[in-house]
Amino acid sequence: MKTTLTPLDPADFIGPAPVSEPAAPPADGTAAASDALDGPSDDRESDRVENGAADRTAAQERFVGPRVKLAVEVDAETFDADVDVAFRKLAREVRIPGFRPGRAPRRVMESHFGPEYGRAQALEDAVPRYYAEAVRDHGLDVINQPELDLTLDGSEGPVAFDAIVEVRPLVSISGYEHLRIELPSPVPTEDEIDARIDQTRRQFADITEVDRPAAPGDRVTIDIEGAVEGTPLPGLSAQAYLYELGSGGIVPEVDEQLTGCEAGAELSFSAPHPAQPDKEIDFEVAVSTVSELVLPELTDDWADEHTEHDSVAELREATARELSVGHIMRANMALRDEAQRQLAELVEGPVPDAMVSGAIAERMSELSNGLQQRNMTVEQWLEATGQAPASFISELRDEAERGVRLDLALRAVAAAEDVQADDEDISAELDRMAAADGRSAEHLREALAAADGLAHLTSAIRKTKALRWAIAAATLVGPDGDALERSALELPATQDAQSDDARSDDIGDTP
Repeated sequence: MKTTLTPLDPADFIGPAPVSEPAAPPADGTAAASDALDGPSDDRESDRVENGAADRTAAQERFVGPRVKLAVEVDAETFDADVDVAFRKLAREVRIPGFRPGRAPRRVMESHFGPEYGRAQALEDAVPRYYAEAVRDHGLDVINQPELDLTLDGSEGPVAFDAIVEVRPLVSISGYEHLRIELPSPVPTEDEIDARIDQTRRQFADITEVDRPAAPGDRVTIDIEGAVEGTPLPGLSAQAYLYELGSGGIVPEVDEQLTGCEAGAELSFSAPHPAQPDKEIDFEVAVSTVSELVLPELTDDWADEHTEHDSVAELREATARELSVGHIMRANMALRDEAQRQLAELVEGPVPDAMVSGAIAERMSELSNGLQQRNMTVEQWLEATGQAPASFISELRDEAERGVRLDLALRAVAAAEDVQADDEDISAELDRMAAADGRSAEHLREALAAADGLAHLTSAIRKTKALRWAIAAATLVGPDGDALERSALELPATQDAQSDDARSDDIGDTP
């Protein structure tokens, strides 16, 4: 097979033209080539939602990434072997008198169906493979379906076709080596420590009636009845019910009405039904008592008796240590998220519509698969969550574009800083994947190699390492603007395993 690669044009705008939402092409482009030959596939359920984006942008210009032309020529001998395969495939599917299934020779099949059938079937089956091989040979990073033009159909020997291919643009960014990232404090405040200790004290608190208006945190004893259009609601009728004011345990309006009430108050009010927005719940509430929590005095004796610690000082130290784990993990998550946000913003100008559309399709597929497990459609989920399809698609497209910009930014950092994924990196990731998948690392390597997935894995590792490079080069500051030491973001020794797990997730989360 002979192939020639010719750059056509740089990234540019085209349009106006209808905008589709194609699925992201596989690394080898096989499915894309097959789709190009077969024409558009049937719409799926999720496509109906995606069409909202297509309709919204149909009259707008589309930004197309750089394109190249692949000229592919396959010699007559190679194509003839694929024609032979096509006829053998047909022989297994039809019954020819005098021959067992799959045993009819090619000449017999040609006499029954004509040589044109074998050539047509071979073109349908083999051209995608020829195209995928050409893409691999030239190391093309394809981002959209190819435009195929068959120039020789094999009727007189060789097969030849041209493929116009849109590829991922290579961008350059500046400023990635000087990110300034503000993080929430990894150290809990004294107030946060007090609040956590008070949670334990409340478990041993006394409830004492008071002669004053109710305030958030008080306990009120109430008789309550809720009804819709005169029909009492199950679960909203109770006598002498002890309710924590401010807990939001019923509806917000109940807390609002009870705040400031004293014992003996009787209330009548309405509130929107939380599950049926077009209806209201009518409440009748009578307040019997107002009580407050009286927390036990915080002493060494109390700490020794009711906690695992001998003194208040030890309790506060242990509480601070416990809270710091959550603070450190949140700070690390914020570090990663903010670094990704800033890197994505360094990519200037438009990004290829095909990449954004592919990212939308991937997110829609993930959503649809998750909803299928819950026996829900996308439309039902949108209705249940109160989202309009147009606004949902708009948010989805914005999210997809941010992901595309981050992808291009991380590739730019990797290229500029010569960040590579070596065999050790790939083996370590395969070991991690194997541990989660239940298969051997070698089996996974063979499966990925057969599907041209190793290139994708290598790219994902490079992007993860590029993100770590940018984070390592960034200046970190706390909420007050002061420099933050990186040692403050390290989890305590007992959390090392969790920290390793968090780091290993980087590859799966990086676009």
